[in-house]
Amino acid sequence: MKTHFSEADLLETYYLQPGESMPVMMHLAQCSDCAARYERLERKLRDVAACETERPETFWSRQRHLIMRGIRNQPRAKSSSVVRTLRIAATAAFAFFLGGAVMYKTLDAPVPPAPAAVQRAVIEAPSDDPWESNELQKFQPVVEWESWVE
Repeated sequence: MKTHFSEADLLETYYLQPGESMPVMMHLAQCSDCAARYERLERKLRDVAACETERPETFWSRQRHLIMRGIRNQPRAKSSSVVRTLRIAATAAFAFFLGGAVMYKTLDAPVPPAPAAVQRAVIEAPSDDPWESNELQKFQPVVEWESWVE
């Protein structure tokens, strides 16, 4: 048998039916420490039950006022998010059109003619094999081109 009951056990006993709490009640009759703790717990629970839960009328009017102020301020929050969204959209559109203008000017610029050496190499190339061009023959001592071809 337990020597003393904890506050949790005593709290459970407080809410049990009278027949179910008999072993604890018999212990309380013999143990003055547990009986004193049970009395303090019982007094606390009675005091809590006796607390007034009614709010004064000013409490409810204040709550109503705070809620209505929150409702009135809500459209301002939405309008600021709309303004922010419009600013982002305007910036994106500006960047898109600016990029398009730059690309248009870049693509519209005249293409410079190919250098004469490239034109000669294209004309002088006797076959379709790119490794046999005259330009690559100059680099023969540096790179062994034939080793790349199977």
